[in-house]
Amino acid sequence: MNDTFLRACRGEPVDYTPVWMMRQAGRFMPRFAAILKKMDFLTMCRTPEIAAEVTLEPVDALGVDAAILFSDITTTVVPMGMDLKYADSNGPYFSNPVRTEADVGRLVVPQDDEGLMYVYDTVRILARELAGRVPLIGFAGSPLAMASFMIEGAMSRNYTGLRRMIFSNPATFELLMDKIRRHTARYLCAQAKAGAQALMLFDSFAGVLGPRDFREFNLPHVRRLIQDLEGTGVPIIYFGLGAGGCLDQMRDCGADVIGIDAGLDLGVAIRALGNGVSVQGNLEPYVLFQDRDQIGRRVGEVLEQGKTARGHIFNLGHGVPPGTPVDNAKALVDAVHDQSRS
Repeated sequence: MNDTFLRACRGEPVDYTPVWMMRQAGRFMPRFAAILKKMDFLTMCRTPEIAAEVTLEPVDALGVDAAILFSDITTTVVPMGMDLKYADSNGPYFSNPVRTEADVGRLVVPQDDEGLMYVYDTVRILARELAGRVPLIGFAGSPLAMASFMIEGAMSRNYTGLRRMIFSNPATFELLMDKIRRHTARYLCAQAKAGAQALMLFDSFAGVLGPRDFREFNLPHVRRLIQDLEGTGVPIIYFGLGAGGCLDQMRDCGADVIGIDAGLDLGVAIRALGNGVSVQGNLEPYVLFQDRDQIGRRVGEVLEQGKTARGHIFNLGHGVPPGTPVDNAKALVDAVHDQSRS
């Protein structure tokens, strides 16, 4: 099997820099777009054969060094008692947001796999289909990311509800985060048991909090969650989007790999993190709309910076943008492989 990605996660020697892209199993891929015309997004997520198919599409078409499970972070907390809906215009939302102490009290931490079995079935299909090819990455949203969705009810511009609960009712917020953390740990451990060979934690709204509040309200839960995953034996990737001012805290969160977004200079981030962790990132995603030569030049810049890291996994600084030409995504993967080998 091509285990270059796993070796880079652990900081072991590699023959070339491995590459995959966040949201590579996304709307820019032709088969994904065709399926989405026939069924809604949540049905895709909840149909193992379909979810596996769209997970595999970029592996076949782009030649990436890792597959990432096709799913959505919002589905994770449905078994806790959240009512998930999907609107084509605005994406996933919860019709019963968590706003009060009583709302948090009604949430459960499930002790069985029933509500998320479709995810584990998808992972098992992929583990079989990918055997001897590339590793599979499982994932979940961080406790803060899920708390934000659950409190706001959907994506938010200002995260007013989240911030209000954090600062006006910290005990209720702490209880919410603890419940999410315990459920997420079980969810991720089950993905690893089903066959995921790495696990990624998306802290998608980490940048909402400044360094002081990140340390008090977020970091303890990230650390405890990663500790809960130690028994899986697989590499853990932590991606705190927009929280570049908290690199010193991320360094000590317990993850094997720290994802770097496009808002940071990769070389600066590597110096701040030191040689105890590997890094993942961080090409500006919209470079994918440039021509092949420009993409190659920008790839070279990121690779040069990545040489100083313990281990470097090439990725975008966020997800593949909608409308990205597939040929350009393939050109990026080829450029990473060719330039890092030479």
